[in-house]
Amino acid sequence: MDRVADKEHIKANCPPQSDFFKKIILNQLPNSTVDLYQTYSNKFSMPKLSEYDAFFWTGGLGNIYQKNEFNISQLKVAEDILTINKPIWGSCWGLQVLVTACGGKISKSKKPEFGFSPNIFIKFDNYIFDNKSDGFTAPGHHYDVIEKMPSNFSILAENDVSIQAIVSKDSNIVCTQYHPELPYDFIGKLMLYWKKNYLNEMLENEFMKLINQLKILESKNSYQRELELTNWISNL
Repeated sequence: MDRVADKEHIKANCPPQSDFFKKIILNQLPNSTVDLYQTYSNKFSMPKLSEYDAFFWTGGLGNIYQKNEFNISQLKVAEDILTINKPIWGSCWGLQVLVTACGGKISKSKKPEFGFSPNIFIKFDNYIFDNKSDGFTAPGHHYDVIEKMPSNFSILAENDVSIQAIVSKDSNIVCTQYHPELPYDFIGKLMLYWKKNYLNEMLENEFMKLINQLKILESKNSYQRELELTNWISNL
């Protein structure tokens, strides 16, 4: 995540998104070691990348198409990781960074998705969707979308708002615009913290209906929600 996202999560009394990745990884690979890095930090020092078996890029706040010091540093880290040809998973902001680093283009969406991404249809068969129902709903929250795909990637899934999942031609990189790692109600808690921002987008009763809907989705759908990620980790 980025510096702003970390601070806002703390204020909202929510754990960082990386904690959810770590929990899922250790559930799948209990003997593994998971290191967490804040790549935006002034104290960040690039580790020896070749010592790692795989990389996960979390969500965050920001727009990767803006030219600023933070985005430049994020792209530099991504480019360095890409040179060693190790498996990479990116969610939301992670997708946007990796798409940009690989030569694609991200732009502002005409229709943002708040809380969840509905009616996602699988376009290309891939093991990450094993046991996944087509036309599925996933936790999602984003204002930006893929405008131009990197030349070495294929679309795995999409809905009427955006491309929702992609894979590199060598299958080494998988990214989702949505968040299989995040509980729906976690996103709801963050939305409640930023409630005044969403009341510019919808009426208060619509907002509270959405928050309740996220609670219901999590209670019914936690196994299905994580499937793509757990399938991918199991294949490492």
